[in-house]
Amino acid sequence: MSDERRSRLLVVTTDELAPGLRLAGAATIACASPLEARRTVETLLDAGEEQGVVAVHEPYLRDFDAPLRRRLDATLPPLVVALPDGAAARPDDDRRARLLQMLWQAAGYEITFDTETRR
Repeated sequence: MSDERRSRLLVVTTDELAPGLRLAGAATIACASPLEARRTVETLLDAGEEQGVVAVHEPYLRDFDAPLRRRLDATLPPLVVALPDGAAARPDDDRRARLLQMLWQAAGYEITFDTETRR
């Protein structure tokens, strides 16, 4: 293990999505299943070398067990966030609510924006 710590965006995603993310320039780890993604994230946490943001494919992250999710909530760095899969999990999901949830997770508190322009 090197003494150099990395501050970057690292994406843990599916085998299918990884090539497109790599083309976009993201550091990417492809995983074939939620179990493989869980093991990958645990290895990253145990190594302690990631100092940036680890974005995990949202369906994989939802499948993580409660003890790992608590560990992710308590561990900084890295900041582990869900990378939305592009489709609403349920038809009634609100994109704004998902964005607010991501902001809350990243910032530690809820940020809201007034939709009306004030003068």
